[in-house]
Amino acid sequence: MNKLPLLVLLVVILALAPLPTLAHGQKNVLQVSPTLPITIDGNPSEWGAYDCTGKAPGLYLATINNIPQWIWCDPEGDERTDFVNPGEHDPIVDLVQFRVTADANYLYGLIIVKNMSQITYWDSSQNKWAWKNFYIGDDGGTFVAITINRNGSTTGEVWFAGNSNTQVDPNAKWQYQVVINLADSRYRGQSKTQVTDTLQANWGGIYYIVDSGGKFQSDPDALVGADVAYSAIEFRVNWSTIGAPPSGDSFFLRMELITARGWSNYANNGGGTWGTGSGVSSALDCITDVPGNTWNEVQDGVVDYYIDLYFATTPPYYPVPEPITVPLLVAVAVVGFVFYLFKVRRR
Repeated sequence: MNKLPLLVLLVVILALAPLPTLAHGQKNVLQVSPTLPITIDGNPSEWGAYDCTGKAPGLYLATINNIPQWIWCDPEGDERTDFVNPGEHDPIVDLVQFRVTADANYLYGLIIVKNMSQITYWDSSQNKWAWKNFYIGDDGGTFVAITINRNGSTTGEVWFAGNSNTQVDPNAKWQYQVVINLADSRYRGQSKTQVTDTLQANWGGIYYIVDSGGKFQSDPDALVGADVAYSAIEFRVNWSTIGAPPSGDSFFLRMELITARGWSNYANNGGGTWGTGSGVSSALDCITDVPGNTWNEVQDGVVDYYIDLYFATTPPYYPVPEPITVPLLVAVAVVGFVFYLFKVRRR
């Protein structure tokens, strides 16, 4: 029996059929509603569990709880420890996971740190750093800055917020920046361990978004939620607030992220990061593939690493693999079959 026509038919079917898998083996079947069931309260349960063991540092595309999402796995214990005793870790700024998803209306984000329940403070009576329970509004709380570059644009700003003495890579100039500062002084003394709030036009606010000109963005639907018990922060923002919904042949957001210790004086429109020295980066952890302590990445004041997150360009704007992945995988499969045909015909 001549196997050649059958094998050619299989090659054609493979080339024309949609790929069954995404990057990292996730199913390319997203049976979810146009609006994702994510509640912005700091409880990440609806995002589902994802085990980063053996995967950090790395970026993965997964569908969990019917939510397609980009997941950055960050190494644990790689944070700088400028504000703790030598040999100790600073888990309140130790990034563990950063997740991003989207639907027809919003871009969503989830930040998980190692442990948000305790924080170091300066004990003046003993003249040393000590530990205490952390409450939202305390000085030194988790500060997160996320830069957003649309489609690899070459225009924009390079500085992270909070007077952090830290820049993004020149190829990741940002048009928008999302900032979360859990040291927001409005909550000081209230023993807040969980909070949900909207955007503020205040440098000391718990949640603000600025464009590359330093202008605060307005979005009545934008929300942030943080919960100390889960060591997690969730946020959402309308697509229109960060430029426009995805469009064109392909669309991606190029992102960078740093964590730091925050301070706030909301009444005087003040806030930012705790400094670690004159002219020295105050980023204590960040998204990077540079091995070892975060200092290895930020010692020159620049985070050179960024991640590109692709989204569908028709509603709902779910995360999708980089477009080039599909033709490449098909091409590899076709070449493999052609090689097989060559072997068959030589027999």
